[in-house]
Amino acid sequence: MKANFSATVVSALALFSLHAIGAAPIKASIEEGGNLYQFANQCYLMKLYDSDHYLSKTDNGFVFSQKKYFATKIYMRPAALGVYLLFDQDKQYLIAEGKNLTVAGKIESEMTLDVPEKDYLITPAEWELQAKKGGNEYHLKNIKEETWLARKGLNKNFNLAASISFEPANGCAKFPESELGATGDITKTQHDNGMLWGFADAHEHSGANHGFGGKIFHGASFHKLGIEHALADCEKHHGENGSKDLMSVTYKSGSGNVAPDSFGSDLYDHLIKGKADHRTSGYPKLSEWNVHEAPTHQSLYYKWIERAYLGGMRVMVEYMESTEVVCEVYKTLLPGNSESKSCNEMAHVDHQLIKIKELQDYVDAQSGGPGRGWFRIVYSPEEARHVVKAGKLAVILGIEIENPFNCFVDEREGFQACDDELVRERLNRYYDKGVRALFPSHKFVNAFSSGDGNAGVLELGDYLNTGQWRDYVACEEVPGRYWMKAHGEGEQTSIFSKISDIPGIKALNEFLSDGKDPAKQALPVYAEAETHCQRNGFTPLGMSLIKEMMSLGMIIDLGHTPKASLNDIIPLLVHNNYPAVHTHGGDQAAINLLDGLASRGLGSACRDEEGGSGLLASFDNINEQSDPETGLPRKGLSYDFNGFASYNKPRFGALSRCEEKQKDPLEYPFTSVGGDIVFQKLKTGEQEFDFNQLGLANIGLYPDLIEEARRSGASDESITALFKTAEAYIRIWERAEQRR
Repeated sequence: MKANFSATVVSALALFSLHAIGAAPIKASIEEGGNLYQFANQCYLMKLYDSDHYLSKTDNGFVFSQKKYFATKIYMRPAALGVYLLFDQDKQYLIAEGKNLTVAGKIESEMTLDVPEKDYLITPAEWELQAKKGGNEYHLKNIKEETWLARKGLNKNFNLAASISFEPANGCAKFPESELGATGDITKTQHDNGMLWGFADAHEHSGANHGFGGKIFHGASFHKLGIEHALADCEKHHGENGSKDLMSVTYKSGSGNVAPDSFGSDLYDHLIKGKADHRTSGYPKLSEWNVHEAPTHQSLYYKWIERAYLGGMRVMVEYMESTEVVCEVYKTLLPGNSESKSCNEMAHVDHQLIKIKELQDYVDAQSGGPGRGWFRIVYSPEEARHVVKAGKLAVILGIEIENPFNCFVDEREGFQACDDELVRERLNRYYDKGVRALFPSHKFVNAFSSGDGNAGVLELGDYLNTGQWRDYVACEEVPGRYWMKAHGEGEQTSIFSKISDIPGIKALNEFLSDGKDPAKQALPVYAEAETHCQRNGFTPLGMSLIKEMMSLGMIIDLGHTPKASLNDIIPLLVHNNYPAVHTHGGDQAAINLLDGLASRGLGSACRDEEGGSGLLASFDNINEQSDPETGLPRKGLSYDFNGFASYNKPRFGALSRCEEKQKDPLEYPFTSVGGDIVFQKLKTGEQEFDFNQLGLANIGLYPDLIEEARRSGASDESITALFKTAEAYIRIWERAEQRR
């Protein structure tokens, strides 16, 4: 009985995996009728199925005419699976207007109008293609008007719908889209010893525009109406000249944390005085659309992800992200249309899970049908292996928020207090939704653990999140030897300690406070110490969460785990031989102890007089941290795009911060590490992303970054080590499932 069950499971998994990587043919739609997806991104004439009458535009509208010479040339651009935009040779869209088929040069969407962006607006330019049984005979339905293309105009009566077919043509207009700057086909999928070939990006946020209430990050990873809508002008959210982009002016790329010394003045200058921060033009200009000039713009547009994939990225971990406090602050300071009325983080997670699956379908639609795209969400390490071996990108889903599963420190009206049973139920619910990786802690204290201990303005965020100030002690007082120094814990003192010597502050605090307990102080003036760490680690509920994650074989990310919490959890992981990852760097010795993977951005490309650089040192370190027994690296890459992280600045031009004069710029074209793809400069609209001038401006510049390392002297062994991290990450996942 057990053997038969196992065989059934293995067979089912194999069939599912073949479908997932695109090996299975699209049978159902072809058997029931014509293939709905075969027309993607190609040029056609539309004709009546039973005659040589072609759809043609006249002064009186569209008609089916025998004059083939005048037939409208239609570029079939998928908006979704089985849904098309009809883009004619004059760069206009065929739309429905009542009973008439007409054209429009521009389509408005929720990205271009002053309306919330949570859900797509249905436009008159979207046409559903339906196949008739047997042969290549189709009907065309306008989704918004619910009318069918008829022999004359449009009609709501299906019985009058025209039967049409498509004839290949030339001369169509080019639909707006980013160029890849890449030619060739994927051939490299394995190392000579059979290991998977490729690198893992262990931490990204393509759905950031759907987090934080939708008002911070602008731009989508894709849009059904195309790049003009996905990367539209950002004035809607960021204000005139970007003056209301508060996150950009306080963070800026490379700083990583809010600067407390200038926070107040920056906020005043931009929010009140309207000081400019950046030009807001979207596609095609994209004037300042890179992480160094405005870090609150989408840097994971799907074509840019595709370019990174062509350059060797074979695993990407996609974290759903949001912060309720930030959402509420934005809604207060900048009232108006936001993504959603609620700032609840789990509601934002739910929506991002929907959108990431829509992205997979969108890529499938562009690629010719279900399962045929290069972007594959995977739900098991076995599936991930099949996908990578097939030369596609395995995408793993995770969650990185402040209060997972609505488990708060304080009691919240309308929310049930979390206990072990509720946590187990909610964890399993999101596992069923496809989530396989999770941060148990983040910036602020939650019901599971303290946050990562950042000092500065973020202390105010913790207070808003919990109603309590952080409970800091000198790091030496926190027991245990494990310490990842997550995001600078222990390297900064409290902002309130810095102002404690101002005359009257202590007296005011004593007057307003109810004792010396930091949780009861109006202003938390901590004892002087060189370092400040969170006093408390995991709660009993937090330890239950970790054990439940282990029972499911999930990937535990320690990226924001403070010292106290690490010393609660690492002994448990070691005892169970259970691995973990740290996608913000971390204590390499602790990661090695767990046979895990520590990842973060690579060092500066700026070269010194001897030719050395932080970038070269990073590659050397990846190689040096390889497991001597397996040869697999324990250090890798994760840049945290759309997460206010640090990214490689250019060596040349106005954005460079190199101290030494730089020589030998990166030359284009170049060939990928795998030898199968040739890269030119990435060009999106009018913006040319030259690595020499813009650095790592978005994820699409990964191939350029790696080539920069090769050209500046990174050894073959170091480069090869990076291209083993896909194998390393999947093995960690396999070990987690084996220990479940």
